[in-house]
Amino acid sequence: MIAPMNKRLLAFVGGILLAASAVHAAPAAKQEPLELGKAAATRFTLQRDGAPDIRYVISQPPHKAPLVLFVQGSGCTPPFVGLGTPNRYSTVFNFVPLAQRGDYVVMVVDKPYQPDAPPQAPPGVATGCPAAFNANFSYDTWLDTLRGALRHALALPWVDGSRVLVFGVSEGAVMAAGLARALPEVTHVALIGGTGTSQLFDFFANAYRAGDRAGSGDDDTLARLRDIDATVDAINADPRSSVKFAWGHTYLRWSSFFAQAPGDNLVQSKARVWLASGMRDDSVPVLSTEVAYARLRALGRDVTFRRLPRAGHNLMAEGGSMADVQKEYDAIMAWFDRR
Repeated sequence: MIAPMNKRLLAFVGGILLAASAVHAAPAAKQEPLELGKAAATRFTLQRDGAPDIRYVISQPPHKAPLVLFVQGSGCTPPFVGLGTPNRYSTVFNFVPLAQRGDYVVMVVDKPYQPDAPPQAPPGVATGCPAAFNANFSYDTWLDTLRGALRHALALPWVDGSRVLVFGVSEGAVMAAGLARALPEVTHVALIGGTGTSQLFDFFANAYRAGDRAGSGDDDTLARLRDIDATVDAINADPRSSVKFAWGHTYLRWSSFFAQAPGDNLVQSKARVWLASGMRDDSVPVLSTEVAYARLRALGRDVTFRRLPRAGHNLMAEGGSMADVQKEYDAIMAWFDRR
């Protein structure tokens, strides 16, 4: 039998050992100070054993502030180009202006193995991305990277972790829903042009819409649906391939994203939800987002849906301007501020 004093001593020593193991388990962090115009920022690199480094940029306002994480769309375009040079710029809309306001801590995470400059390929696809990027990138690896970055950021002294908004655009909207489910610290989530069902459903729905627009018959629509099924069969036959491509991305990327239903992930989260979609979005049919909205509404969840007439995937209406898109982003921040 162990004496009470020895029990306390063992508990104390055990606590020290547990704390020490936790310290050793944490990824080593390098940091580099940055300036984004009037905003101070830091680029962190978190080194991991057996996995690619996590790298993210985060603003540092003069006071503790709520956290806003932007998650970019598909492809490997870097969130920042030319950092540390006079010609630096961000490819993430509204990141720098929001950081310069100083009301929020704003962050964005690099996709592992992304290039330093936009690839020589159409935006949003992975055909021009490095082989290492395509070999690594999937829903699961990207979620793991985002989760690691967000957890590290929440421990920073200038971050108010009681209010966390994850702001996802297109593919990033899928990730935002997944993060909201994975991390209860996410209090708010905004999905811009994001599917509410699955990206595979979007392909099928778009096949029907193409027939409606063309005025073609059911036989043409069935042919389009058969083509999609044939491609999905090929993906399912080799779901881990990072060298075979369909619709601009690897089989690995598609198989992992097809398995995700953002609407289900939102239902399993505790976050307040903002959805925004162009009613003429040719990439993600707005009815896909309506499915997620209907589920959340039926469950009595706190959800807002902005349906934008005549607008496309980027929320810009025909004949409109980025000023109109800015108004939508401003509305999201106002919602975040008051709820």
